[in-house]
Amino acid sequence: ETMLIQNNARKPFSKLKVRQAVALAHDRQAIIDGASSGYGTPIGSHFAPHNPSYVDLTGTYPHDIAKPKQLLAEAGYPDGFSVTLKEIAGLPYAELGGQIIASQLAEIGIKVEQQKIDFNQWLADVYTAHDYDLTVVSHVEPFDIGIYADPNYYFGYNDPEFQAIYKQLNEATDDAKRKQLAIAAQKRLAEQAVNGFLFELPQTGVWSAKLEGMWQNAPVEGAVLTNVHWID
Repeated sequence: ETMLIQNNARKPFSKLKVRQAVALAHDRQAIIDGASSGYGTPIGSHFAPHNPSYVDLTGTYPHDIAKPKQLLAEAGYPDGFSVTLKEIAGLPYAELGGQIIASQLAEIGIKVEQQKIDFNQWLADVYTAHDYDLTVVSHVEPFDIGIYADPNYYFGYNDPEFQAIYKQLNEATDDAKRKQLAIAAQKRLAEQAVNGFLFELPQTGVWSAKLEGMWQNAPVEGAVLTNVHWID
C-alpha cells in the first residue's frame, strides 16, 4: 500500500481533525496518474484489495477542498501550517507523489517543504528516530495491519480501540469472525485517517507468452519462480 505517512505522535497530526482534513484533500486518481503512470488501485485503508477480507473505504473522506479548511480552523489552524515531507530519493512514486501531494495540501492551506533523503537516512530519521512530519512510502508486507496496534511503531498511532480489535483478530480462529474483525480494523483506521491511504502499487512486467506460471499479482515482495516454466 502506498501511503502518505503522518506522525500521529507529533502535532499537528496528533489531532484527528487535521488528519481528516488531509484525507479530504487527497485526489487519489491524480496521484496515481502522476506518480504511477495511471496504474494502481485506490485504497481507503491499510489493506490489500486482493485480500478476501478487503472492503472499499475510499469513500470515507471523498475529495473536497472547502471542508478541510473548516476542519483546520476547528483544530486551531485557521491559517494552515507548515510541515516537512521526507521523501526517499530515487523512488518515482515517492518523489512524484510527494510533489502532487504537496500541491494538493497547498490548496487547503498546508505548506509542505519536500526533503529528499536516501533510504539509509530514511531508515535512521523516519523509521528509527521517528523524526519527521510526513513521508511517502509503500508497505509491501502481506496482512501487516497489526503494525497499527504498536504505539512504538514509527506511525506514532496509539489507539486502545484499534488495539482491542486487533487483539480479538489475533485470537479468533473462525473464518467468518476473522473477516468481520479485519473489516472492523480497516474501518477504524479509515475513520481515524491515521495515514493518507492512497493506492496499491501495481504489478507490471513484460514476459514472453511462452512463459507460464508468472504471477498476475504479487502478494509478497519478490519473484517466486516455483511454478514458472517454458512451454513449446
